[in-house]
Amino acid sequence: MISISPNLNIMIKAAEKASKSVIRDFGEVEKLQVSKKGPYDFVTKTDKHVEKILIEELSKIKKIILL
Repeated sequence: MISISPNLNIMIKAAEKASKSVIRDFGEVEKLQVSKKGPYDFVTKTDKHVEKILIEELSKIKKIILL
């Protein structure tokens, strides 16, 4: 059995958590209606949400290293 380092495990979990958000939001893009705000605003919102998730999850690595 291959052993995965704790840091790599956290990175994988962070990517999985962020991907769930992207998949959910991608499904909603098709349902968007024309308005003042276009799909680019929606994509920016998704991008910022994914960035927040990744920063939160990956900051756990720093906490583990400091311990």
